[in-house]
Amino acid sequence: MSYSLVTEAEFCWVLDWLGPAGTREIAEHLPTSYKGAYMRLRRFDGTYVEHEEPPQRDFRWWLTDAGRAVVDEADLPPIEKVDLEEYFAGRQTSLNPNTILHEIAIYEAEWTPTSMLYDALPYAKSTIRVRLIRMHDDELVERDDSQKTNHWRLTAAGREQLAEADDTTPHDDTKRIFEQSTL
Repeated sequence: MSYSLVTEAEFCWVLDWLGPAGTREIAEHLPTSYKGAYMRLRRFDGTYVEHEEPPQRDFRWWLTDAGRAVVDEADLPPIEKVDLEEYFAGRQTSLNPNTILHEIAIYEAEWTPTSMLYDALPYAKSTIRVRLIRMHDDELVERDDSQKTNHWRLTAAGREQLAEADDTTPHDDTKRIFEQSTL
């Protein structure tokens, strides 16, 4: 298992194929929920995608030239020849707690502010917050709440869990969707 739900290029690849499409339609073709697709679209808004909000509630999204360049640079097969269900089979669709541990571990002994985790991970803030609290209760992370925002650090148990995990790094060298774009 990997941390990547889909790479930036794969996400743009599907949107390019769909053309201007609603959030729900995009989510139906990816291993994610409506909310997950919407959050990624909002993260890419203004860089890889643009949108319009029709009178109905579902936004319509399309790729920008930068989004098309991401697809063009990627080594992806022609989408018309791909069974997307098969292509995305086995991808994670929910937040693996080891994903959070991995992000905290990047900063080693430093305290990691919650806001950095929100920026690094493509999940709802509430989802990340709930997982952090559970991991704190399970003594996998320490919490410093003496500042305006909580800060987190791995405990010995958290480092041990991460070391024993099979999925502590992305499955390949492509960018994880939740990493900063290179624009």
